[in-house]
Amino acid sequence: MKSDPFANMTMVDLTFPVYDDMPIWSAEPRCIIRNWIVMDRKHGSREPLNMKYYCMSGHQGTHTDAPFHFNYEGRKIDEIPLTRYLGWCKVLDFTEKKLGDFFTADDFEKRGVADGDRILIHTGWDRYFKPFDPLYYDLNHPHFSAAGIEWILAHKLALVGMDVPSTDPYLIDHPKVFRDPGQYPIILELMTNLDKIVGREVYLMALPMHLKDGDGSWVRAVAFVPQS
Repeated sequence: MKSDPFANMTMVDLTFPVYDDMPIWSAEPRCIIRNWIVMDRKHGSREPLNMKYYCMSGHQGTHTDAPFHFNYEGRKIDEIPLTRYLGWCKVLDFTEKKLGDFFTADDFEKRGVADGDRILIHTGWDRYFKPFDPLYYDLNHPHFSAAGIEWILAHKLALVGMDVPSTDPYLIDHPKVFRDPGQYPIILELMTNLDKIVGREVYLMALPMHLKDGDGSWVRAVAFVPQS
């Protein structure tokens, strides 16, 4: 048997847990998780197993946006090659960003982001999610400026992940990310635990569900960190 390619790496989970009534944007449907079948419960006869029922948006929790989310001509989740969700990522420190601040073109230049890079943006904003503080979903949370979005498009970044809830919560500039159906970065939002890997280059896996015609999907984002 071949050796494990990740044997000399540490795995860090970058994904929020999903649970009943988890915090959401006000416009999204409430996350509902119920016990549908409960082993040994009796409804006439004994129920033989456990089974939960899940009802939630594809954009709740740690997730990815498909271009179709903002562009009818864009690809849907099941049309994007899974290889787009894998690869080496630079984890960048943006912890100076506060309420009302933006991710700007100058920020990426100063941090040496190169053409085609995959990046994960660590602001520490996930501290407002666990335990939950309504500030997490404040529309002025750190997010991309219009020029910042133009920069990542011009430099053809392959993937951009972040520990804030939205690329642009006002939805003015966010759609621009997917205006070109043939050239767009993979977007990952609501990540967590980036503080554990900030300043490192890690191998990321953030595979979406195989959702037919999906405009977004939950992911299990995991970083594999080389041992120093």
